[in-house]
Amino acid sequence: MTEIIRIAASQFPVSGSVKRNAKYICSQISKAKEIGADVIHFPECAISGYAPKHFGSLKSYNWNELAGYTQEILRLASAKQIWIILGSMRKIEGSLPRICVFVISDKGKIVGIYDKRRLYKGEKELFSPGRKPCIVEINGFKCGILVCYDNCFPELYSEYREAGVGLIFHSFHNAANQYRTSISDLMHANLLVRAADNQIWISASNSSCRYSPLSASIVRPDGSFKRARRNVSGLIVG
Repeated sequence: MTEIIRIAASQFPVSGSVKRNAKYICSQISKAKEIGADVIHFPECAISGYAPKHFGSLKSYNWNELAGYTQEILRLASAKQIWIILGSMRKIEGSLPRICVFVISDKGKIVGIYDKRRLYKGEKELFSPGRKPCIVEINGFKCGILVCYDNCFPELYSEYREAGVGLIFHSFHNAANQYRTSISDLMHANLLVRAADNQIWISASNSSCRYSPLSASIVRPDGSFKRARRNVSGLIVG
């Protein structure tokens, strides 16, 4: 096991254009590699775009385009030899699609998939919920995955803690507000409490669209943190 895992938590203005999202993602992957990151962590639905904000319906969604750009990112992971935590969506046979996170190894393989378990309001009409946690080992570190509204359910964090997970990648898409509200303070405080209560590290990524209540952050078990400047595309490294 290595002594350090270097994480780059991403934020960029996630949109309904898979092509545009992929351009940001590929650029940030290259930047993360340049600064020595072992893993880059992207927001919820980073590649796919987020429904219902970007799509009122998924009936005409271009799943083939999504698959094509996802393969491009897999190839880049292998070429750059970097792990990628990638927010997306996926089809489920016999059910509604799911909001998911792909864990992509530095060999360019999908080695884990987490499906969002707690759906928020309008999401319930478009998606089906996931049923189980996702635990993967990266460079000898036991890691778990959560997505956005999952943060309101402390039992999901404690489940990972009890399984011996020391680092959680929590992907968000919370960028629908037009101006600053109290949730900006509440979301960050929530992460500090989850990290301290569970004695766990948290990497949080989010869209940087205005107005995003949560900037990309690395939160430590003692409640200290690093976070990016709000509403600016970039990476925070810890």
